[in-house]
Amino acid sequence: MPPKVIPVPKTDAGAYDPTRKAGTLLRSQALHLREALIKRVHELTTLLATDMNSLKSEADVSAYVHKATALLHPHAARPAQK
Repeated sequence: MPPKVIPVPKTDAGAYDPTRKAGTLLRSQALHLREALIKRVHELTTLLATDMNSLKSEADVSAYVHKATALLHPHAARPAQK
């Protein structure tokens, strides 16, 4: 079955004004985006702090690669198998 196409009207040329003061909703969205980025930075910092010499077994390396791949490709991350 082909995907349903939903027509989206074009935005008026004057809808975006780069000099207009940002509204509460737009600023709130930027704040939420910043919080999501901070979470990613924390996850990345934790992963980068891993001592590569501590990865002794294939299971250790596999867990590290799984975490790194999930950060780099979150859309493809799957739960680790037990």
